[in-house]
Amino acid sequence: MVTTSLPTAPQPTTSPEDAAAFLTRMPDLEQALAFYHRHLAPEDAIDLSVAENVLVYDHSMQKMVFDPLRPLPAPNIHYMSPYGTPELRQQVAALLTRAFGLAERKPEEQVQPEDVFGTAGVASALECLAFALKNKGPSELPPPLVDGDGVLIPAPYWQGFNWSFEQRPKLTCVPVPLPTDGPHAFRLTLDLIKKQYEEHRKQTGKAPRLLVLTNPHNPLGVNYRKDLLEDIYAWALGSTDMHLISDEIYCHSQLDCGTTPFTSAVALDAYATYPERIHVVWGFAKDFGLSGFRTGFVVSRNPVVQDAMLGSKDPGAEQRHPMSWFTPFDSLKHYLIGAVLTAKGPEADLYTTYAMKSYRPLLTDSFHQAKAALDKHGIRYVHRDGDNAAQFFWLDLREYLKWVAVPPNRTDPYPLTDPHLDDEEQNLFNYLRDAPTHVSLLPGGVMHSPTPGFFRLCYTAHQPAEVREAIDRVAEALSHLGPDK
Repeated sequence: MVTTSLPTAPQPTTSPEDAAAFLTRMPDLEQALAFYHRHLAPEDAIDLSVAENVLVYDHSMQKMVFDPLRPLPAPNIHYMSPYGTPELRQQVAALLTRAFGLAERKPEEQVQPEDVFGTAGVASALECLAFALKNKGPSELPPPLVDGDGVLIPAPYWQGFNWSFEQRPKLTCVPVPLPTDGPHAFRLTLDLIKKQYEEHRKQTGKAPRLLVLTNPHNPLGVNYRKDLLEDIYAWALGSTDMHLISDEIYCHSQLDCGTTPFTSAVALDAYATYPERIHVVWGFAKDFGLSGFRTGFVVSRNPVVQDAMLGSKDPGAEQRHPMSWFTPFDSLKHYLIGAVLTAKGPEADLYTTYAMKSYRPLLTDSFHQAKAALDKHGIRYVHRDGDNAAQFFWLDLREYLKWVAVPPNRTDPYPLTDPHLDDEEQNLFNYLRDAPTHVSLLPGGVMHSPTPGFFRLCYTAHQPAEVREAIDRVAEALSHLGPDK
């Protein structure tokens, strides 16, 4: 096959002045922190705020997939299907059939290639779903969404939902606040969802139209029990006209010590009855650690969603480009993700199978090392034995909020903030990011935490030794806070 070698050239550098100017324009604090640590932070700074995963790449992906990769084949410099070639959609459908626990099901109950649509990231997949569900469909389906419709999301939640649903689709995210104290702290229940559903309907005169669940959860890391999911889906699909979106981007991120197994939305009893109102998104960013590739997928059997993703030139209807044309699964993604999907593991298994088998003990070991460091220093966090953790610890630092003294002459050449942060939470975030600690955690206010003082720590963002070092630094900094300090 003819190949085209890419020319090499010196990589341009960004001046601190230019980088600082870019930073001031970044509205998402998590993304701003990623940029700050890449371009502006001190060399010893450690970023545990950003949801990234280095474990798989460092362990096997570089040497098994990317080191042997040949130069870019000529076909991959040309246009390809914006939502994925038939071959790629077949490969992803097979991968997700295994991931979603459907491998032993009848073929028609497994993930079908025609239900899988590639996009430039899961955020884009969510936005595509939002736009698609605003289109009119068959009379037996719920009416289309309209501007301002409510999207119920248990809080805390990934702040990217706001960008995906609100910025362009013009929907309205409605947090379902979880309790922060007591025996049911940060536990989702159907009653909490029902309560917020009714409150939103009373306040606006309109019932919410979407319910979004992240499973495993970000930032709590938990898997939802199957019986809870069945109850939630049965009520939402049987008693309301809502669609449900299940964000399962962390589905492979499972601890060996977890006792609540992951249950995909497509494995629920409710899916057999309401397949056209249940939609799943997934991508390679988290489990496989390829966050910079921006690869996501919509999985949906809804004919309106499928029409939107495929596009239409029906002369009797409005002609539309595929939704992915605006956020494509481009030819470079096809090449690189195709390499991941077709590479072989050490025992002739598919690399994806090998990688996820080896990822689980790597993840579990990293979790236990981070947990031991937190426990050693008495740093509180939200976790129950037997729960999954995905890639996170949800730290409870509320006891330190009021003790951060802000120096009157403090200046920050690179201010990093968010309008949702409580002042004391902002101060504690700055205190840990400043010298000598130089550790970034994601403040809970960014993730719509019902109460200030919680911070997300991503323990897969670095190798365990560096995560332990960061925790030691945080503990040292916190030891200087208190009434007698």
